[in-house]
Amino acid sequence: MATRWEYCVLTRMSNGPDTKWYVNRIFHHTAVFEALEVTDKAFRKYNEVFEKFHNSRHFPILPAVLNVLGADGWELIDDMNTGLLGGEGLVFKRPVARQRKAAAKKPARRK
Repeated sequence: MATRWEYCVLTRMSNGPDTKWYVNRIFHHTAVFEALEVTDKAFRKYNEVFEKFHNSRHFPILPAVLNVLGADGWELIDDMNTGLLGGEGLVFKRPVARQRKAAAKKPARRK
């Protein structure tokens, strides 16, 4: 069976030494200037950690951000231009095996 992958994009949201980084941040735009963040809960947890790194004002924070993602099995595979002003993106992948293991632990249903 072929390996199944999940992906995430780490996005730079500012320039300079105090760059902010966010992973898989998603917004639902209800109007031109109104946006509601709908980022998946798991990725919001990463972003909360990254925000704490930024608030510590010990720059650069990218090595710490990369260590957090690497510890959770994410592998850096590419970089990209996100199309946002100053928006660089780093693309990561990891095997989906974690989800399969969780599903395998569920007890069989009785009829």
